[in-house]
Amino acid sequence: MNTISRRRVGLATLAVLAAMLAPAISPAARPGAIYGYIPMEDGVTLKYQVLLPDPDVWGDGPYQMVMDYSGYVPAQSIYDGLHHRFRESGYAVVGLNIRGTHCSGGYFDYFEPLQARDGARAIEYLTGHLEIEGYERPGMLGDKLAMVGKSYPGITQLFVAAERPRGLASIVPGHVFGDLYRDVPFPGGILNATFAGYWSASRAAETMYSGPAWWQANQDDDQCIENWPEHAPNTPYNPFVQATYNQYDGPLFWERSPWWWADQIDVPTFLVEAWQDEQVGSRATHLIERFRPGLPWKFLAANGDHGEYYGEQVLPHIYRFLEFTLRGEDFVPGDFGEAYDFNPDDERNGWIGSAGFPDATAAEYWAEDPVTINFENGANGGRRAAFAQTFSAWPPAETVATRLYLTTDGTLSADPPGSTAPDPDAGPLERLPATEARLAGAVDYLYAPYAGTQERGDAELADGVGGDWQRKPPEGSYAMFTSEAFEQDTMLLGTASADLWITSTAPDTDLEVALTEVRSDGQEVFVQKGWLRASHRMEDARFSTELRPFQTHRLADVAPLVAGHPTLARVEIFPFGHAYRAGSKLRIWVNAPNIVPDLWGFAALPIPALNTIYTSAYHPSSIALPVIEGATVPTGYPACGSLRKQPCRPEG
Repeated sequence: MNTISRRRVGLATLAVLAAMLAPAISPAARPGAIYGYIPMEDGVTLKYQVLLPDPDVWGDGPYQMVMDYSGYVPAQSIYDGLHHRFRESGYAVVGLNIRGTHCSGGYFDYFEPLQARDGARAIEYLTGHLEIEGYERPGMLGDKLAMVGKSYPGITQLFVAAERPRGLASIVPGHVFGDLYRDVPFPGGILNATFAGYWSASRAAETMYSGPAWWQANQDDDQCIENWPEHAPNTPYNPFVQATYNQYDGPLFWERSPWWWADQIDVPTFLVEAWQDEQVGSRATHLIERFRPGLPWKFLAANGDHGEYYGEQVLPHIYRFLEFTLRGEDFVPGDFGEAYDFNPDDERNGWIGSAGFPDATAAEYWAEDPVTINFENGANGGRRAAFAQTFSAWPPAETVATRLYLTTDGTLSADPPGSTAPDPDAGPLERLPATEARLAGAVDYLYAPYAGTQERGDAELADGVGGDWQRKPPEGSYAMFTSEAFEQDTMLLGTASADLWITSTAPDTDLEVALTEVRSDGQEVFVQKGWLRASHRMEDARFSTELRPFQTHRLADVAPLVAGHPTLARVEIFPFGHAYRAGSKLRIWVNAPNIVPDLWGFAALPIPALNTIYTSAYHPSSIALPVIEGATVPTGYPACGSLRKQPCRPEG
């Protein structure tokens, strides 16, 4: 390992000052921990740690590995208790820091392609498929590695797997983005200012201070402090800084969006998503359609937050997946947790032996339905769902696009408006003279950012600063449409499209559509949201469907609204799964995007305007819903407020 003289007072002084300004980070003494650096092709070194399983239980190795690769501090402290969860399953746990973060060298440019190549090189080194002169990998490590983790270490898995490194056995990405533009920073083309800014600022502080703080407490790690000055260029590459001068989709986002190259992944993949994820949303579900034909994959989703990955009805599926793909078992008993002597009194793993899996050979496992949906997560307390259903494909083959039409009286009707439909090939200007469009059927609302927004709540950037589902927008600042009561239980699963014919007194406007359930007991439950800046309405015909509009979001396609001329704007309601009981009604709210953050808070267009939604046969605004044909709902209403990330309030 290269060293730096401690007589280089200037550098050391700067490091100590930075450490004094940062919160103290004390290294934890972990038996069996190994620390080191891996050189990249350009000479930058990445810091890693390896945490070993108990040799009294699992022997002296070699151990197959799981890895957390991110820009947090996995080379020092692995988040979410991942090291406990997987070491107790007999795996070695690797924490590897991305370049430009913690003690790794280089500068940090959020998801630049070089980070994927770095991760692939590190995997080949750790699994013994790549020898690096002057570096000797730990001898107790095996020849296979799986990438695990949610959020940041979940996202990196997609990038690294597309590089196809030798030794990578499988990936288990959870709570990720698939499209860096559409999924988080610019939903519907609107800057998600609060979350993007908050997260980026947090990373700037962490990349600046965590390395020097570690060095101050561990002064035998001179490579750490030698690497620290290489972080100096980090600020211009901060993701929020880059977003402010890249407001439209383009090459920067394409190269950093797995949506565009997910077909390069060739290892078994288990994707985990939460419909109401307050950090990354749920659009990464669309990645499944981009997987290469023949790729072995599994998908599990539930309502809930950014932490469902480690829920007691999710993590057992991950362990089972790894038994086949990483440990290489050809047969796994249904009670494999008990077979591997998990401690039933340990909350980290006590559920494994009672997950209810069937005994399965590898062939039987891969023949099982690849899609598992946990419905009404939280209804049975904690992260426990009311029921689960499996499907053979995504989107499910049972999906039927079912359309409800918006009406002037605020209802949603299964019947199209009017008895005479216009020429379907006519453009919007030819359908009806502008002076007559309003008379044929229309609903107005005041576009009023901040005042007229529909907040979800249940997530805050700071104490006391956050949205509240109980706080409804004032009268006149929204348009609301409610269906008749369902005659039978109805399951919705997938993406919905609110297809709105609109005008505005402004040349542009922002749309937020919230989908809810109005229960027969008078409670209204949040289901999902979607957004669109009207000037971004141009669609990419390659990817748009009846249930999912896919806008281009390119500068060349931006078009203002034309005063007095109704224009079709299709709003994608992010993927969701929800069971409507007989007697419930479906409702949509149309209003300005929320500015008070539910972690997400939007830089909405600031000028109030009068927006009009048209509802006639000439301009039939509607919502297309993903109804699962023949589905049954085996349970009654869950307790109001019990569903994770689906707040409940009185309807009135």
